[in-house]
Amino acid sequence: MKRRLQKMNRLCFLLLVFCGSTLSASAQKNFKYKAPLQKIDSTGFYRIALQPALVAKAKANLSDIRVADARGNFVPYIQAGSLPQKSQKSFLVFPEIANHAAADTGTTFTIENKTGLALNRLWIRLQNTAVKRKVSLLGSDDLSQWFAIQEDIPLQEAVQNSEGTYLQSLFFPASNYRYLKILVNDKNKSPVRFLQAGVYTEYVSAAQAYTPVTPVKVVRADSNRATYVDIRLNDHYQVNRLHFNISAPKYYKRAVSVYQFVNSGKELISEAELSSVKTPDLLIAAKSNHLLIEISNGDNPPLSIGEVTAFQSDEYLISYLEAKQHYQLLAGDSLAVAPEYDLKFFTDSIKDNIPAIKHAAVVKNDAYKVKATEEKPDRTPLIWAAIVAALGLLLFLTLKMTKEVKKKEGLE
Repeated sequence: MKRRLQKMNRLCFLLLVFCGSTLSASAQKNFKYKAPLQKIDSTGFYRIALQPALVAKAKANLSDIRVADARGNFVPYIQAGSLPQKSQKSFLVFPEIANHAAADTGTTFTIENKTGLALNRLWIRLQNTAVKRKVSLLGSDDLSQWFAIQEDIPLQEAVQNSEGTYLQSLFFPASNYRYLKILVNDKNKSPVRFLQAGVYTEYVSAAQAYTPVTPVKVVRADSNRATYVDIRLNDHYQVNRLHFNISAPKYYKRAVSVYQFVNSGKELISEAELSSVKTPDLLIAAKSNHLLIEISNGDNPPLSIGEVTAFQSDEYLISYLEAKQHYQLLAGDSLAVAPEYDLKFFTDSIKDNIPAIKHAAVVKNDAYKVKATEEKPDRTPLIWAAIVAALGLLLFLTLKMTKEVKKKEGLE
């Protein structure tokens, strides 16, 4: 009798393992692309560098990127910009700009970047809260026309402390707008309270790192007192910096408008200037395969523009990986939302200068390809039904055999 019970337990256990592995594989089926990670020799935290080819396949806010192990289980990670600064002695607070009108979509917090430098990280101090909210970051140079920088950034919940406030960093594509607006998606909900926002001066002085985006095809045309530079890329890359090789004239200062082409047409994403007294760079936040730069010449001769180079600001994920294991990155799920892992509460355990690793070439995800071509039905509900049935069967047999054993022992 006991052997029979043990066999049934093994059978149910194997069924549960099979269903679990099937669900892990099912979780990957919505991701169109994958990229194997470099294998590591020791267990610990690693910075995973996201190459432009992978970022191009992901959503603009990178919310659909996942780290998966060999079994298909998702591995927790945080974005590198979420790491806390070790020192708080040189925190530069940006002045708050009074809001004259309430936003239709929720709470707003507007500040002025007086450093004049390009930023890709902003620290905000909030009153302790345990609610879940998402924010969008916008930029402007005149407090009138606002441009999107990053959307759907999750606000972290406060960790346990006795101060009543907490800090969170917002990580976004490098931008040099004079004004920044944090827009909270809390319409018809109680607002969260922002206390201040700013940056660490050590961070501001550090140079932003970029990775080239190639190839870049450029077509230039001069028309109606303006120069149009048409830029084509072979994928929807994230572009955060454009460098222009300008050879003439010696002195110039031209207003520039930057447009990106999306499904709905052309949209203005930035207004800036090119000047001979500054590096001929434009810092933008674009996610497109087609950009248009309009340079206003006025009565001046057109600029002599040679090569145009596009760059993506360096993007990293930080994850705890096991040695000798196979990992891969997944991307390309338009319906995915940003994951919320417990790891965000343990950033103080991550040391400085952790090793960086890269991923291999981006390829199509075989699991997604099978789903797309064969159009197999989603069997996830059946798998869960099988798990419930297995647990019910195991419980029923256990109770039945326990009664039989007790009954037999009573007869003896």
